[in-house]
Amino acid sequence: MPQPPRSPLPDDLPFALSLRRVNRGVGYVALFLPVILIALTIFTNTCFNQSISHYYYSRIGGDIFVGALTFIGLLLAFFYSFRTKAVDGYLRHYWYDIWLIKLAGVSAFLIAYSPTTGSGCEYTGAEAARTFITSASGLAPPASGVTGALSYDMWATFPAFGTPDNVPMLLQSLHFGGAAVMFTILGYFSYFVFTRINSFASVVEGSRKGFRNLWYRALGVLIFGCVAIMGGAAILTKLILSPEAAQAFLQAWNHWRLTFLLESVALMSFGLSWMIKGRFIKTFEDGAEH
Repeated sequence: MPQPPRSPLPDDLPFALSLRRVNRGVGYVALFLPVILIALTIFTNTCFNQSISHYYYSRIGGDIFVGALTFIGLLLAFFYSFRTKAVDGYLRHYWYDIWLIKLAGVSAFLIAYSPTTGSGCEYTGAEAARTFITSASGLAPPASGVTGALSYDMWATFPAFGTPDNVPMLLQSLHFGGAAVMFTILGYFSYFVFTRINSFASVVEGSRKGFRNLWYRALGVLIFGCVAIMGGAAILTKLILSPEAAQAFLQAWNHWRLTFLLESVALMSFGLSWMIKGRFIKTFEDGAEH
């Protein structure tokens, strides 16, 4: 007579969990987000926005942007455990590394839910943008029309502020600060954490650790480089150049969509780094893992 199954422990699940699958999932989403937004621009008459963040205000693109950042944020903030010394592949992940990756997850939420300001595009009558409305009236039936001012500043729509000039600097900085923190931590993981000896297979015959580390370091440098260039451009326009020179600089910068380009390189570098950590192809596997 078969015995009834034992009562499951709180963490028991009827399926196998794999950190490699989690890493691949995070990596695929990060890698393909810029690609999907470009495809959306081409095939749905969506404006080619100045940055990935500005797709928040586009049709469909806003849902994809927020959904992707939420997915990444949830996994980074809640999935990784502090018991890394018992997990092969994560043996040299220290407690502060886990706090940092959780902070990166929280930063992803800030990027998604404290959107950037400005339209990021010159919209025409053939396109439609999702905007906020300040001083709105006529929203409730049986009113037939809606009046109010369109706004691309979420915080300015709160009655406590009223205008962008009244929004505290802390709230204005949440989006850009979150992006800077997230990308810096992800670059740190790629360059410093993933290159450590984290598994037994990486120190025996057939190890491809050296080959993986070349990729990890190159991708980490790309992430750090993109952050440095965007940070340097912000310092240049806000603190160094005259208002006229700063405006001319930003016009050229936005014309070539350099923020979108740099964000895409950083995101795709992060995604590929996590995919390598998840061994998305056998080229990156150690001999002992086959």
